[in-house]
Amino acid sequence: MRSFILVLVLLLSVSGHASTIMISDIDDTIKLAHVHKLTDSARYAIDDESRFLGMSELYNAIAVENKIDRVFYVSNAPEWLMGPTHLGLLKHGAFPVGIYFPRTVNSKTTHKIITIREIMDRVKPTKVIMVGDNGESDAKFYAQIASEYPGVEFHQYIRDVYLTSRYGGEGSMVNPGQEFFVTPIEIALSLKNAGLLSPRMTTALIQHLVPQIVNEKGRDREGVLAFPKFVECKDFVWSWDDQISIYPELSDLKAKIEKRCD
Repeated sequence: MRSFILVLVLLLSVSGHASTIMISDIDDTIKLAHVHKLTDSARYAIDDESRFLGMSELYNAIAVENKIDRVFYVSNAPEWLMGPTHLGLLKHGAFPVGIYFPRTVNSKTTHKIITIREIMDRVKPTKVIMVGDNGESDAKFYAQIASEYPGVEFHQYIRDVYLTSRYGGEGSMVNPGQEFFVTPIEIALSLKNAGLLSPRMTTALIQHLVPQIVNEKGRDREGVLAFPKFVECKDFVWSWDDQISIYPELSDLKAKIEKRCD
């Protein structure tokens, strides 16, 4: 049985060293949240089932192959509002065991930075995989952390959920060293190239997930979805043509993404 630790006192249980760690946001990264629309976000606040397709499979693959014994789930949402829903989602979605850090005493502008610094200083990893979205400030926070720990190898992935200023939206752009993604497959391919995911595991993820993504119909709001209705991903640029000869399924995935994000 997977269990998740609700941490009310920051990082009291985090100690020791790990070669590779994983830090993930929750809302609009793995959970459907639509934080830019109040009516939708209020509905999703009590929904612990609706999540992005394939993210739990990806996270479990990363954890197994990199011997990650706990993922750090760092959320800017207040614990009193989202704690039970987040923990329910992690359990129902079969995400890897981890430590959950909701916002409790710190402000929205400092919580993630303070928490991730504490993780970095206590665990002292050599490699860090960070996953967030462009709905709020993940890109900015992750870039700042990467700049503060120059000896660490960072892999930063930002889900393209909202239009950026390029298209008249309020979503954040990625910074140098960060990559936009819209499905878990792009992260898998990137980590494979970095030596953090084996070709065998990458193949398994592609064969399992791509048919589900490609065959998704309509633009639903609830459930386990690759592209919920609210996602606007025009800023995403496909960059994996060199992998299509290895993984032919990517041709259909590319077509699906380009049609949906147009």
